Amino acid sequence: MYTRLSLRNMRRSLRDYVLYFTTLALIVALMYSFLSLSFSDDVKALAENISLLTNGLILFSLVVALISAFITSHAMDFILAQRKKEFATYLLMGMENRTVVRLFLGESVLIGIAAFFCGTAIGTLLSSVFAKMALNVFDVPYAYQLSLSWQSMVVSFLLFLFMYGIGLARSIAVIKRTTIIRLLYDRVRSETYTERSLRWYAVYLFCSAVILALGGILLKRVVTERSNLAMLILVLGFALILLGVYAFYRRFPELLVALMRRGKNRAYRGANLFILGELRSRVNSSGKILAVTALLLAFSLATMFLGLVTGAGYKANIQAEYPYDVTVALDTKIADFNDVLDFIDSKTPVKDYVSYYLYTDPSVPVEIMALSDYNRLREQLGLDEQILAGDQYLTHCEWALRKEVKQALAVDNSITLNGKRLVSNADLVFSEPMEQARMVGTKGRAIVVPDEVAFSLDASLSRLVVTLVDGGEAELRSELNRFVRNEWKPQVLSAPRERVTMSVTVKAWGRANSLSGFAALSFCGLYLSVVFIVLSCTVLGFEQLASLARSRRGYSIIWHLGVTDSERKKLILKDLTIFFLIPAVLPCALLLLLAAGSQKVFAAYIAQPHAIPLYTVVTLSVFAVVYGLYFAATYFIYSRSVLGTAS
Repeated sequence: MYTRLSLRNMRRSLRDYVLYFTTLALIVALMYSFLSLSFSDDVKALAENISLLTNGLILFSLVVALISAFITSHAMDFILAQRKKEFATYLLMGMENRTVVRLFLGESVLIGIAAFFCGTAIGTLLSSVFAKMALNVFDVPYAYQLSLSWQSMVVSFLLFLFMYGIGLARSIAVIKRTTIIRLLYDRVRSETYTERSLRWYAVYLFCSAVILALGGILLKRVVTERSNLAMLILVLGFALILLGVYAFYRRFPELLVALMRRGKNRAYRGANLFILGELRSRVNSSGKILAVTALLLAFSLATMFLGLVTGAGYKANIQAEYPYDVTVALDTKIADFNDVLDFIDSKTPVKDYVSYYLYTDPSVPVEIMALSDYNRLREQLGLDEQILAGDQYLTHCEWALRKEVKQALAVDNSITLNGKRLVSNADLVFSEPMEQARMVGTKGRAIVVPDEVAFSLDASLSRLVVTLVDGGEAELRSELNRFVRNEWKPQVLSAPRERVTMSVTVKAWGRANSLSGFAALSFCGLYLSVVFIVLSCTVLGFEQLASLARSRRGYSIIWHLGVTDSERKKLILKDLTIFFLIPAVLPCALLLLLAAGSQKVFAAYIAQPHAIPLYTVVTLSVFAVVYGLYFAATYFIYSRSVLGTAS
């Protein structure tokens, strides 16, 4: 009998459970799909340090489960509030309290099981999409396939059990300790409203705007800050911006409604006064919720944008980090690299190579290269040859140092090497990616001089650049590194040193492992951001639905006054649109400001053209889809419940 009663109650309350069920299913889907990525053998085989991605996704899943537990509790509070009179009726009819608890527990378990399996099904579809995205990052082909990951399913279930169990335990405790009279009249509360002047609001919002501006100034300073304080300034800047968003939204909705009421012509037009009353009541009771929602949305949009842009920029700039197929560097002068070349050729065919020295002179603070060696390196990269007069030198530096180098040349454009005076100018400054921090100098730049000048100096660093026929495999790096450090015995020509620094790089290995950082930034940022947007929308939806009882009375009154059903639907649509737009405006505006600032400061450093505008659009599109989905679900439930007719 109780089973039939429980099922009948679930069917009758189905509308109340739609938003709740959707949220549970989406959270499970996201957890399952990203965990599937973490446990995928194909993903684990991509790079040695792919654990940056896999471990990051597992860690973020724990964070998501913890945060979702609080949101689930909030959602269950709404469900329980809708059922309190029903439970009180059962108790008045003689049903035992523990039986009521069992009814609620049985319904919740059925909904939870259904949401978990529905989310798992959606997650299985999403996991294939995310797997393809991950493998595309590493330029690895992927064929779509639907497969169930038991590891992901078990971990997702445990996290879901934790998340769902907290909310369920809290709701059961409320039913057990709440009296019948409170179950009947708990939702009947008088609203309190504190009237404030427009001047008070103006001062308050000005202070919150100052906090936002201070946060923006600190973030701008981070770009030029080179000390250890940079990270502290970055954290403080973000903290001030988030605090400013919360403070702004704590009172901004109240001011907005107050300003709308002061416009008499608009306020008294049609049924606008009724809408203002609805908004005023909701803003009054949900001020903190709107502020927290705006805070979460600002954090979500910024996290998604920064994760996508940073990851995309990192991938696009990989070529600058690994321009050569293979490099070997020794910080001493040796006779040759013949043994190393023979070893590499035994593993994979060698197409070409450049073996050269970096020279030093006490009068110059950076390393010096011979022009012929420099042009041989440019040839390996398909760059044009450079020509110098006998009394000229050029500077090759990282892009970020170009301005500094040109300013220094404007002050003094001459150097003297071994009695030879050389001059330069701004046109002889180059910054193509040639690994300026290791192979072409060690301080981000090097001076290139005519061969006869370079060969008269002391050679202190030995370098080898190898171009392979097929680009090589990532495994070559560990094999070559083992040979160079353990088996190779080079003939050292310079004065013996206590310790000789050496390094080995292989582009195939470097790209794969560097791309792990890109994948971790992008996917973890996307994961956390989408979940936060889902949870924010859930809170907004339930705050709107929490006013159903009062809204039914209000919309019933205006119906008796002659307002038609179609007009009431338009009023509901306008009411919900304003309520959903309020917390989204400032976060979207901050995202656009962040994108504009990033475009101005960082666009020149990202090899992918238009990366920042592209991922700004992607971020806003993902947000719009998720936000629109929840808006539509809330409108469907709210209109059906208020009007009692199909909408």
